[in-house]
Amino acid sequence: MTIGSAGDWAIDWTHKSFPPSGEGVRSDSIGDQGWHALTDFSTPLAVLHEDALDHNQQAMSDFCSRHGVALAPHGKTTMSPELIARQLADDAWGMTAATAWQARAMIAIGATRVMIANECLDPVGLSWLVERMATDAALEVLVFADSTDAVGRLDQIATHAMRPLPVLVEVGEPDGRAGVRDHDTGIAVAEAIAGAAGLRLAGVAGFEGVVGSSRTDATEAAARAFLSRIRTLTVDLLDRSLLSAGAILSAGGSMYFDLVAEELTGVPGTEVVLRSGCYLIHDHGLYADATPLGGPEGLHPALEVWARVLSTPEAGLAILDAGRRDISSDAGMPPLLARYRDGHTESIPDGAARIRSFNDQHTIVETSHLRVGDLVKLGISHPCTTLDRWRAIPVIDDQYRVRSAVRTIF
Repeated sequence: MTIGSAGDWAIDWTHKSFPPSGEGVRSDSIGDQGWHALTDFSTPLAVLHEDALDHNQQAMSDFCSRHGVALAPHGKTTMSPELIARQLADDAWGMTAATAWQARAMIAIGATRVMIANECLDPVGLSWLVERMATDAALEVLVFADSTDAVGRLDQIATHAMRPLPVLVEVGEPDGRAGVRDHDTGIAVAEAIAGAAGLRLAGVAGFEGVVGSSRTDATEAAARAFLSRIRTLTVDLLDRSLLSAGAILSAGGSMYFDLVAEELTGVPGTEVVLRSGCYLIHDHGLYADATPLGGPEGLHPALEVWARVLSTPEAGLAILDAGRRDISSDAGMPPLLARYRDGHTESIPDGAARIRSFNDQHTIVETSHLRVGDLVKLGISHPCTTLDRWRAIPVIDDQYRVRSAVRTIF
């Protein structure tokens, strides 16, 4: 049974900022309520723009088609049954997860292929996945390994399985996160996987985003060098007949996926799988500044948070009713984009307002542009850590009329 279809949940008091009158409204009826996001909901309020979601999905699909790569979107970005189901319906190769539990959730939503882009050594979660693969011939779960110790632990769990567990050798970066640090270790891990009764060597993977969180000449060069290591190891494993036709090369966060397509494609008998996650939501900060798909035809920010001015206790200062419980600041403070006053929305000029700080439930803004009661549109930098603060988010059209809603299950 899947949980991704519409109509299988209802609005209640746990869904922050939804109208009290919406208690009990089924998800497939949300668009029939005639709600307007800026007048019928409490604040603070996160919203998703339907047209941006549609545009971003098509833009990424076009990119993958042009470059001959597959896409397994990283579901950790949204952990939303509706948004993940949407990505699967767009002919995604599969989904990417970070943990066994996330993989289990994505399978429940409808995924038939999940790549756990991590060393998955959770015996309880992985045992469930291996058992599920044994009873579902259409399901494939892939995991990473970067040491012979990890291979041994994986084999202990999978050794009696009816089907071998596909494993990719993970390549890492010094001072980064997991992944083999040198070529010879990669060969040794691959040989251990190939020799394990319960495992199957499926390919080579890594995360090039560890080289830096902004695009500069230096970080691009570092990303290319990192990706070259993945390619070189793959070619060597093919030459040694440890890998065979159909081998997977996988990388690609949301900042350097163009370099992945350039550096990893073209190895005969292999398939390149991107794992980008933030493309669907995008943002106004971190990824807006660095995405390979920029410009008017590129990715559009789909997520924003609206807050209300509660107080202007002194000249040049405004206090909003959103805080760190509602919006992220790990990749920079949110930009203040617009105000809504007396039924009209006006852009806030650049430099006319600046966030000084966050409290749990307040944002402290330096500005003379706002007054008590105004609604303020806040942009997002790094969508993952805003989405996880909301259990349900309305999806709106370009007039801020609510058309549907999505859940998150972080």
